[in-house]
Amino acid sequence: MIRYLKRRIMGSYRKDMNTNYEKLSKKAIGCMMVNEVIVGVVCTFLTGVAKVLLADVEFPFSLNWLWGIVAVIWVICIVSPFVRYQRYRYRFTEEEIDMREGFLFVHRDIVPIERLHKIALESGPVDRIFGLTKVIVTTAGGAVVIRFLRIEQAEQIVEKLKHRINQYAIDKREKEMQA
Repeated sequence: MIRYLKRRIMGSYRKDMNTNYEKLSKKAIGCMMVNEVIVGVVCTFLTGVAKVLLADVEFPFSLNWLWGIVAVIWVICIVSPFVRYQRYRYRFTEEEIDMREGFLFVHRDIVPIERLHKIALESGPVDRIFGLTKVIVTTAGGAVVIRFLRIEQAEQIVEKLKHRINQYAIDKREKEMQA
């Protein structure tokens, strides 16, 4: 555990930021884009509803600035999938799961294999259209979600992680019996 904290605090992981990381499939961009378009449509609709409901209310300023905010949201919705796709990386080693993602800020999660409690697969309707799913890895401290994986790839990851967890449990029992 100290090694993981040291790597996070000291930043020694920077030298291998792009080594051995897996990238997402090209389908992930389409899935991200559809999700962002849904967000843009909902924001546009809610802004239109707010404009209609507040049309009779007198304000000392114009409410047209709301459409400017909607335009900014649409620009972000169109740009963010491409940036997120380029930054999204994950890898599995014998000791840890290492995942990084982000649009404006890059977020990195490092989870020791020995701390895993639960592994789950989940996919929403948009994910299923693109043939993608996500792996949710739960620890005592929270959950790490690896999104936009092809279904067969996610199933392989789950099997590998289950095997590693079982092997860790067997090794731990053997050590306890020897002690």
